[in-house]
Amino acid sequence: MATYTLPREAFNLLVEAFGEQQKAEIFAKAMETAIDAINDKAAEGIVEKKEMVKIEVREELKKELITREIFEEKFKSLTKEMDEKFKVVDKRFNSLNFKLNIFIAVALIALTFANPTFVALIQKLF
Repeated sequence: MATYTLPREAFNLLVEAFGEQQKAEIFAKAMETAIDAINDKAAEGIVEKKEMVKIEVREELKKELITREIFEEKFKSLTKEMDEKFKVVDKRFNSLNFKLNIFIAVALIALTFANPTFVALIQKLF
């Protein structure tokens, strides 16, 4: 990290206040070191806080969002339910198909026996 240096105007004020440039330089160096230490500490605090925020956000997202395992588990259970429902629907369609075939057969037989030409043919044969 860059080191902090006092502005020239501030240093000139220190020289005036202390009356000697050497004392002002010593005080300025102490101030610069202290400011650097504060900046370093603040940077460390920011990095730590950033990591903590990352962890908190990750944990919150885990609570809010669905994980792949949960999604796959729910998808499998839904697939199983849908398969069971389709089996019921298939059974109903098969039953309806059978009933429709019987109806068509009965209708053909009824139409055949209701046909006067067929009835006349049967009478000639017997």
